[in-house]
Amino acid sequence: MKKYKHKGFKFKPKTVVAIIIIAIIGGIGEFINDTMYDFMITDIDKIKIKHINSIHDGDTVNVTTYNNKKIKIRLFGIDAPELKQPFGEESRLCLEKLIQNQNISYIPRDKNKSTDKYGRTVAVIFDGDININLEMVKNGCAWNYMHYNKSLYTIFAQITAKNGKKGLWADKNPQAPWEYRHKK
Repeated sequence: MKKYKHKGFKFKPKTVVAIIIIAIIGGIGEFINDTMYDFMITDIDKIKIKHINSIHDGDTVNVTTYNNKKIKIRLFGIDAPELKQPFGEESRLCLEKLIQNQNISYIPRDKNKSTDKYGRTVAVIFDGDININLEMVKNGCAWNYMHYNKSLYTIFAQITAKNGKKGLWADKNPQAPWEYRHKK
């Protein structure tokens, strides 16, 4: 079967058809909004991070900004394995590798709402122009959290990681973190 390649993503025609059907059934508006968000980011919007205090897991970090504000950031649109799950510690180490000693900044995903119900700032983290949230999915270190993130970039990143058996996708049947939490 012929594979098509675009911007580093490899996907099969059946996969493309499935995504198009999902977009149509699920309401294409959310897919367009989340995908366009990726294009609207500017350096002016980014808040610089002075210090990474700790990395809790593959989708949560504690940081200090340059105005000495300490915040807990929940990476928008991804869900990493819980630490007690298979690949949980590997996911945390993957995030650590991506953000340690780098030029890190963040953009809150919803500027009208400062934190989620747990007091975390839901944000996209960047190393310069590199979207760390997307990199976590590309590397197979986290799932795209479709309930919140319908960006086609992230959807394709997950498909590519899964097809390449990267990271958590090397497991024959990885359990999504939301399913793991639901069973607890």
